[in-house]
Amino acid sequence: MPDVVEIYLCKAGQKLEDGRLIVSNEISDKEAAKADAENRCKISPSLARIAYYAISANGDFKPYYSYSNPNVQNDVHKAKPQLETKKRKQKKKPVKKGFWAKLKKSLGI
Repeated sequence: MPDVVEIYLCKAGQKLEDGRLIVSNEISDKEAAKADAENRCKISPSLARIAYYAISANGDFKPYYSYSNPNVQNDVHKAKPQLETKKRKQKKKPVKKGFWAKLKKSLGI
C-alpha cells in the first residue's frame, strides 16, 4: 500500500507531464485506482488518460496504475485548432491616366 498516490489527468493530445496533478491518500490498491479512474472519466468525459504513481515514505516513485478512456469526448471549444486565414491577393487599383496619356490615346499614338 503506497503512502501517497499522485494522479495525472491528461486531455487528448496532452503529455503526461503537462497534465493536471492531484495527490490522494484515499487510494489503497489498484482496484480502487481503477474505480477512481472510471468515475473521473464519467464526471469529465474529455479526459483521455489518467496515470497513478505510488510514492512511499522513503521517496520511491513507481507507476501504480494507468487508465486510457475509450470514450474520449474532445472539448470542441478548447481543442479545436484555429483555421489559418488565407491571405487574399488584393486587387490592383486601376491606374489613373494622366492628361498626356489620355491625349496620346485619343490621337492614336
